[in-house]
Amino acid sequence: MAEGRVRGFLLLIAICIACKPATEPAANKTSAAGPTVRANVISIRTVEQPEQRTLTHTIVVAGDRARDTSEHDVWRLFDTKANTVTFVDDIARTYRIESLQALLTQRRAATSQPLPPHYPRAKLVRPGTKKPLQGATAELMVIETGAYKRELWLGEHPAIPRGLFAMMHASEPPTLPLAPMMRHVDEVLMTARGFPLADRSEVPNGKARLVVDRSVTGIAPKDVPEALFAIPRGYRDLSPATAAPARPTSKDRT
Repeated sequence: MAEGRVRGFLLLIAICIACKPATEPAANKTSAAGPTVRANVISIRTVEQPEQRTLTHTIVVAGDRARDTSEHDVWRLFDTKANTVTFVDDIARTYRIESLQALLTQRRAATSQPLPPHYPRAKLVRPGTKKPLQGATAELMVIETGAYKRELWLGEHPAIPRGLFAMMHASEPPTLPLAPMMRHVDEVLMTARGFPLADRSEVPNGKARLVVDRSVTGIAPKDVPEALFAIPRGYRDLSPATAAPARPTSKDRT
């Protein structure tokens, strides 16, 4: 029974890594009319096997602010200077600003819960292997739990804030109830410097293997709507009293 639950958990991890909308989200369809801002656009391609499905999305970075445009309805705005993440809910018309420190505390609390001794613990290995990707030097990081394996190639690219990936990971909800399996790995990823320029996960799924290959296919400057980085006007602020104040944006989105 425990083995089946663990396998299901590992499969869930791989599915979560692959989870990106197949259609272009509304955020990408914002009209270019109106103010724009120069941003570095990170293009990412995800290939899923055995379904032979290919998905694409982008992450836009303007100065210290960043947003994953595959997130819509509920999305995050990252500020790597203020060390805050703004969670925006377009359905409820609310937003809340969380400090990175608060997010780290919440995630550590989830991963520090007791785990039965017969459940495997994820291990992380850095073999020192490096290769050039997108004009940067990427270093291999391997995560393994039983039959689950993930290979991350982290590289520090000048167009991507060093702490962006760590902030993105820290602000994701942990996969419960077996999040404590990932305690050590989580700690490393939440403090990592660099961005995954390539990311491959695989886990057995019956007689087949679920494989998710994600890679950065391009990083280029582009003018994007300034509204992508703005909290829409009229949204209710649900930020905790201890959260850092939001950095001003140039213009609210109507």
